[in-house]
Amino acid sequence: MNYNNIKLLFKRNYDNVMLFAILLISIAVMSFANNKFLQLGTFESLAYQLPEMGLLTLAMMVTMISGGINLSCIASANLSGILMAMMMTRLIPAGGDNVPLILVIMAAGVLVSIAVGVLNGIVIANFRVPAMLATLGTQMLMNGICLILTKGEIISGYPPSFLFIGNGTLGPIPMPLAVFIICGAIMAVSLKLLPLGSQIYMYGSNPVATEFSGVNVKRMLLKTYAFSGFFVGIAAILLTSRFNSAAAGYAESYLLQAVLIAVLGGVNPNGGAGRVTGVALSLIILQVVASGLNLLRISSYLNMALWGLILLLAVAIRSRRSRA
Repeated sequence: MNYNNIKLLFKRNYDNVMLFAILLISIAVMSFANNKFLQLGTFESLAYQLPEMGLLTLAMMVTMISGGINLSCIASANLSGILMAMMMTRLIPAGGDNVPLILVIMAAGVLVSIAVGVLNGIVIANFRVPAMLATLGTQMLMNGICLILTKGEIISGYPPSFLFIGNGTLGPIPMPLAVFIICGAIMAVSLKLLPLGSQIYMYGSNPVATEFSGVNVKRMLLKTYAFSGFFVGIAAILLTSRFNSAAAGYAESYLLQAVLIAVLGGVNPNGGAGRVTGVALSLIILQVVASGLNLLRISSYLNMALWGLILLLAVAIRSRRSRA
């Protein structure tokens, strides 16, 4: 491989190289700040916390590549989790277990999230409502339904086989991490090899040209938001299983973090660009920083302010690079 090929390879993977460098720097800084950071327990905790956030970011990522956004992903995940929790607590006796029924309930939970995605797609594609407004409306609708179903209470107490999904291990690999790796591979292959992936990138880059190229834009948007809903449903399973509870308003802070991780990972907020590898590196960076700040006993409110500042900087830098 000659110098020009190396230079071209570096240029194509510039964002990922920079993110990997930032990851190494973050680990070094957190290790220097707290000597407890480089312990096995820290990385085990990361392996269980990272996947649920990662799945929600994948759900956000695919809509952002199309030039849209999915602000309803957290509310949709909560609704799926609540419905799964209600079915399990009512259909399976306390202390009992029923794997086939649990699988059916989980499938139903994923289908609920996909249905919410389809609703988003219909409103955006057929009524030409901006994605931000459409998904914000859906978010408020789902939050209201969650409160009606739970009356503000928490639903808990699930069978052991369901709890295993969010807390067990598959050999040496935590089960949530294995689920995230599989879902990340599905997203990467779909965006790179399937016609839908090419259409999403094309529409995000130039909606007008995509319409004139013969692509059925309405169908494409419907599939995009349904695809996003699929990952929301899987995230709902992990969240409900790991917390052993479901309620309205869970994980609301994840919405800002999902947008932040996607943008920091190279997803263009205006659409047309983004890769799973960049999002995965960005996800690890933010989880490393969050764990380090927790070990340093930094206020969670300060963490939120920090994430907001990082998001503003990331958007500003990306916009400047795009203009250049």
